[in-house]
Amino acid sequence: MKMGESQAGAIERAISKVKSVAGVLGVAELNVQQRRTIEYLEGEAMKSVLGGMGKGRNEGVKEALSREIVLALFVDLLFRIPQDAGMMELVCRGEVVGRPSTDPKVIEEYKKNKDYVVLSDFFIIRRDAKLSPASFASGESCFVFYGAKIPDFESMPEVRDHVVGIPSPPGFDFIHEIFKDEMGLRDPRVAGFLLGFNLPKG
Repeated sequence: MKMGESQAGAIERAISKVKSVAGVLGVAELNVQQRRTIEYLEGEAMKSVLGGMGKGRNEGVKEALSREIVLALFVDLLFRIPQDAGMMELVCRGEVVGRPSTDPKVIEEYKKNKDYVVLSDFFIIRRDAKLSPASFASGESCFVFYGAKIPDFESMPEVRDHVVGIPSPPGFDFIHEIFKDEMGLRDPRVAGFLLGFNLPKG
């Protein structure tokens, strides 16, 4: 924080900086109770993810919630997350056996590869992966959702140690319901994230 600046002032300055990034539609700080509700919703949602394909762990949201300040961040298609961010993986016995891709060329290449299976035209899984209901039930297999670093935020001293996490559908619905009227979030294509960060050391 700047010399003599209050915590509230530092937070407002950080929010102002975040709002200046292309694609950001709205930003609001989450209070302690809202953070606890999201933590609970994520725990419940991770019991069955991707339409019941298996259990999951949302490490990105967990990490965001561990920061001093947590913001609800709503964005449109202009907001850019690095393509190599690797925010979701399917892990089996400690080994990555699946990950998504939004690149049509990559998907087509894997569809032709007999060593892989492509599910729902976006998720690539190794054919030899030892996946089963039992492996998910025991925790040997799970979907892991990671946080991401955003270059636009990396350059902001106001947003220290930042991480962006993707909430589950129930988590998104919760924050969207709170802020949709205040922020005028009418577009169904709006995406929501949690941005966690620490305040600068003063």
